Amino acid sequence: MGLDISLAFVETRPDLDEVSDILTEYYAQILERLMAVGGPSLSVEDHVQSSLDVIDDFMPPNGGVLLARDSSGYLLGCAFVRMIDDHRAELKRLFVRDIARGYGLGRRMIEMRIEKARELGATTILADTVRGNSSMLALYDRLGFSETPRYDGQANPAAFEKYLVYRKLELDKV
Repeated sequence: MGLDISLAFVETRPDLDEVSDILTEYYAQILERLMAVGGPSLSVEDHVQSSLDVIDDFMPPNGGVLLARDSSGYLLGCAFVRMIDDHRAELKRLFVRDIARGYGLGRRMIEMRIEKARELGATTILADTVRGNSSMLALYDRLGFSETPRYDGQANPAAFEKYLVYRKLELDKV
């Protein structure tokens, strides 16, 4: 691997300025993809702020915020997981900066969140992504996720259903 990358779930709330920076890049890309499939034009800043407003939902004991850093401590990626209820977990906001792509980091971050969800008691893992996000969908498929309808507890508005694809992984079958 060309980069020395460390991955860890944070034990306490992360630096919100640092997380805000990486979420700004994430939402800039994902909201552009949403518009590309006919979705509405939405505010990057509003989405970053709403993510920061609910970050505690992703903190222990009900979730995890996974951060990827290089050897100097620079934030290369983030990924969130939270329990929706006693048995279902949701994967959210996976993002890897361009300089760290191509090293299998996205896959590793999904795998680590699956393990975290299992530790939290999940038997089903749910995720969503924008239609046409072929690299993300291919990765979910390779990891054994299957297509599923929109699920209860989904944070995105029901009106966005036509722009999103939902995936599910049953842990007892893994």
